[in-house]
Amino acid sequence: MRTHLLVMAKAPVPGRSKTRLTPPLTTVEAAAVAEAALADTLEAVAGCGADRRILVLDGEPGEWLPEGFTVVPQAGGTFNERLAAAWAYAGGPGLQIGMDTPQVTPALLDESLAVVAGGDWEAALGLAEDGGWWALGLARAHPEAFAGVPMSRADTGLLQRKRLESLGLAVADLPVLRDLDDIEDARAVAALAPRTRTAQRVRALLESAVDVVLPVLNEREAIPWVLERMPRGYRAIVVDNGSDDGSAEVAAGLGAVVVSEPRRGFGAACFAGLAAATAPVVAFMDCDASLDPADLPAVCAPVLAGEADLALGARRAEKGAQPLHGRIANRYLAGQIRRRCGAQVTDLGPMRAARREALLGLGIADRRSGWPLEMVLRAGRDGWRITELPVPYRPRVGRSKVTGTVGGTLRAVKDMRAQLARFKAGNR
Repeated sequence: MRTHLLVMAKAPVPGRSKTRLTPPLTTVEAAAVAEAALADTLEAVAGCGADRRILVLDGEPGEWLPEGFTVVPQAGGTFNERLAAAWAYAGGPGLQIGMDTPQVTPALLDESLAVVAGGDWEAALGLAEDGGWWALGLARAHPEAFAGVPMSRADTGLLQRKRLESLGLAVADLPVLRDLDDIEDARAVAALAPRTRTAQRVRALLESAVDVVLPVLNEREAIPWVLERMPRGYRAIVVDNGSDDGSAEVAAGLGAVVVSEPRRGFGAACFAGLAAATAPVVAFMDCDASLDPADLPAVCAPVLAGEADLALGARRAEKGAQPLHGRIANRYLAGQIRRRCGAQVTDLGPMRAARREALLGLGIADRRSGWPLEMVLRAGRDGWRITELPVPYRPRVGRSKVTGTVGGTLRAVKDMRAQLARFKAGNR
């Protein structure tokens, strides 16, 4: 009889694929890992010696599908019922796998298929490290083989074996593999098969050098421009601070990590982003298109190179980008910083970068407008190496919630004065 290799898979769609990878990944990033895993799996199947290659798919085919596959839509019902329908269609002898083991090779698939195609065994089962199973082979179709077997449990593999044996089948053991379900699995599988698409995608998503915290309050119009200019290796963490214009949905749709911080305050949003960050270096910048993410590598470079502990982007404002009272306030605050902690800065710039663990260790307490000043004062007090680099500053999209309103300006002045007073009292 003709042999087959049967793949049960779900089309990689954000929000439906590899959802256990979120967080730390976004739904878009998780779907990208799922697509890579599916492409690697199908490539291995395409290279094996099965007579037929069958993809039983939940969803629509994409560019990831190689030639030579028969595509069959998954039946309705429970997963057990869908498995039974797939085997009823495919017949036997054959081997069935999923899309969770992208480390499989054509050789491993051929060896596993040969177990049930050679006549010595009626069934074969490959357990997964988490207690499930990654491969199941049958010398002939037994759609009833899945009846009553609970799925997605730590004992699923054991119970599936018992079900096969209850049908009088002699079951051979296949190698144990690790499924790609959560983020630790993704790291482990990427290490096992470093040259696969999956490994490359996982490394690109998890090994970013810098997480970029973007506090957002009704920045819907500016978000697309900011996110599309984010440099490679820099992961955007958008912290929605109570927007009512759909900012969070826009950011999520563009692939950013979105964190909700309902407690209003610039510092509260910054701290929430810092808490969500995982990269060794964290950058902060406004998300109103006044600053260009393309300037982040220059600001982050001294920190990444170990030459500075805190890097600030000193704004070089274009005409109309910074109101007069804002320029005066910044000169005053920069002077206070130089006088009180010796840091040679000229601007309390909103684009800045430092190492994540060190920032958490500073113990910044302000959750309103005093956050930027407190960070620099505490860093200077603790002897941090603080450097400053010029960055262009453009007119923002929309009105500033701080300097754009009288109330916002007064709150910022109050918060900044409180920080200066606390610092002075603490250093007496």
